[in-house]
Amino acid sequence: MKSQTGVALAEWLLASVIGIILMMAAVAWLSSSWQLALAQRQALQTANAGQWALQRLRQRAEWAGFGGVHPLALDNARVSAWLSDNNRGLGKPLSDQLTLQFLADRAVLDCEGTRVLSGQVLVERYFVRADSSTSGWVLACDAGQCDANTCSRLGDAGIALLADVDSLQVLYGLAPSDTLAGAYIDASALRSMSPATRVHSLRIGLFLRGSELLPRKRRWQPPADWLGISLGSITDARAHRALSQTLELPNG
Repeated sequence: MKSQTGVALAEWLLASVIGIILMMAAVAWLSSSWQLALAQRQALQTANAGQWALQRLRQRAEWAGFGGVHPLALDNARVSAWLSDNNRGLGKPLSDQLTLQFLADRAVLDCEGTRVLSGQVLVERYFVRADSSTSGWVLACDAGQCDANTCSRLGDAGIALLADVDSLQVLYGLAPSDTLAGAYIDASALRSMSPATRVHSLRIGLFLRGSELLPRKRRWQPPADWLGISLGSITDARAHRALSQTLELPNG
């Protein structure tokens, strides 16, 4: 009986060890799967968020300049304080500001949800700022409207469109009729030229980061060329994504 008790105890200990090993393997597998799922989810979320923002800007770019107004409002002295500019806001690298306008041929809603009546010039300013809803920066839009006499509602903080935006970058493609045809220049160079300078396209870049911390830091390698800016490799506990897109200005 004593020898049988010893064998039973040994079997119980062996079964316990095997059970612990299996449990540890299951926990390790679940942890690895969770980390992989989180990393994939963050990559997908940043991609979807960036594409949504670029699609929204593409829609406005298609309307910009409609009605015979300058798409970038360069000839509108009343909004000179809010024109497109580079290195204007927060961000890493410092963000640009993009201002677009068009003449509404019907009642439309601006980016802040305000109704703009037909015959008004709708002006929208896109920029990066801090916001109380997140610890990072947001892509914001400040909208206003101009009639024959005055402009109103421009110059405030606008509304947040997209969170976790590290930078907004914009380059301007000149029309073939200009001296620097085919070149892409920044807003400072554009504003030093004649207000009549025609711009036929925009190159817009968004630098985003994930909203959640990953379990461990990862090394992220940026694109070789992101609108001519060198971002450098990043080791961080957040996912990162740099997107860019060239948008045509049909009314430029």
